[in-house]
Amino acid sequence: MTYFISEAVNQARSRLEDRSRAAAQIVATNAGWLGEVAQQTLRRIDAALGPEMSGDPAALQAAIEGLPADIDIYIIDANARTMFSTVPGAAEIDVSDREYFTAVREGRLFYTSDMIVSRITGEAIFVFSKRVTRNGQFAGAIMVSFSDSVLQPFWVSLDLDPQSTVSLVRRDGALMARFPAPERPLDLSDHPLITEHLPASESGTYFSESSPVDGVARMVSYQTVPGTEMLAVASIATIGTSQTLRGVIIALLITVTPIVLALLGIGAWVLVLLRRDARRRAELEAAQDTNVLLFREIHHRVKNNLQSVQSLVRMQDIPASAKIDLQSRLSAMAAMHEHIYRHDRYEDIDAHDLVPVVAGEVVQAYGADVDLRYDVDHAAVDRDHTTPLSLLLSELITNTLKYAFADGRRGAISVTLRDLGNGRCSLVVADNGTGIGVLPDAPTSMGLRLIRGIVSQMGGTYRYVDQDGTRFEAELALASAGHAGLA
Repeated sequence: MTYFISEAVNQARSRLEDRSRAAAQIVATNAGWLGEVAQQTLRRIDAALGPEMSGDPAALQAAIEGLPADIDIYIIDANARTMFSTVPGAAEIDVSDREYFTAVREGRLFYTSDMIVSRITGEAIFVFSKRVTRNGQFAGAIMVSFSDSVLQPFWVSLDLDPQSTVSLVRRDGALMARFPAPERPLDLSDHPLITEHLPASESGTYFSESSPVDGVARMVSYQTVPGTEMLAVASIATIGTSQTLRGVIIALLITVTPIVLALLGIGAWVLVLLRRDARRRAELEAAQDTNVLLFREIHHRVKNNLQSVQSLVRMQDIPASAKIDLQSRLSAMAAMHEHIYRHDRYEDIDAHDLVPVVAGEVVQAYGADVDLRYDVDHAAVDRDHTTPLSLLLSELITNTLKYAFADGRRGAISVTLRDLGNGRCSLVVADNGTGIGVLPDAPTSMGLRLIRGIVSQMGGTYRYVDQDGTRFEAELALASAGHAGLA
């Protein structure tokens, strides 16, 4: 009897965990959409303001056209005066002390607020803000605000009971929004969600005996929202489950024999399901192995195709310098794809392994005899940044081989990459050549324009230093999180 009661409790807990995990994933998906809408809107409005912060009404209207009705827009100048807002009466409200304004005024590019009470409507809201600069100076801020009622449709779609909740929490523990709404903003920085569970894993499920908002016991699941500072949280109340269990146990005690027989039948049915799940897991593992083989074959074919293109380039009647440039770029990309399929790394690649492969392939393609040295940290490069990083290395080393050692000196090139955390790195490529001299403000050569474009694509900055040769110094993003880190 104890065994069956224990199994009933475990199954009820497992169902609660599954429901809360599924709900947290759905909330995280919708929260990601909210964050993306906010980011795109902020960038469009910044572009629409123009270089003089003129705020042409037609351009601003075009920038906000099509936004959901529960989104409000504010444009604030450097003195915290409201230039434009979709909320009537916003111009009379002073926001100079609001953290979503002070944070960007003090240097943050993007800022995500906690739950605050609107001084215009009195409603609980949360805000995404963006720093606006003109001519290198702080020119104001753009804000996109959401009412905390934005979570109500998510809660309704999940068909949760009245005591279950969905929430958005900032990574530092500040509550951004919750449905059903709390009576006041809440700081969860000392809550086990922030102090214990989040440091251990970016997603998870745990049982909370007492909610910090209303004291209700719930099964809690959380999920980080990629590219944002938000956590999506779904909390399923355990009261209904406890009442159901109590009824089951009473019925079990009253009618022992029929229940035992029924449980035996259920046990057999569960065994069938487990076997079916085992078969499905085996099928999924086989499908995973097939996918790995397919990815490996795709990268292998791409590498072979790039090598074929290199052969065609060698046969073309084009200037030798252009031919070498094309071959070095193709060699870098081919080396990258070969490295990916040889190591079966399709999500991210270790820069410590990738950089020497790409740089060495470029030197080999150029046919130069130089001393090539590396000092590269173990840093993850995601799939969206692997190709730009490879092309950047190719251009830098090719330029060095073409121009730095024209006087016949013995060449030395060093490549240094430091992991700065949060998906960003510093990259230094230095040589002992003749020096780069004075560069024009606007690059004119194909190589320099390509370098500027790649650095911009990787959310970075760079400079050339004429110091015992030439030093290229840059700070770059190696992953999508590195762009969000600029906020």
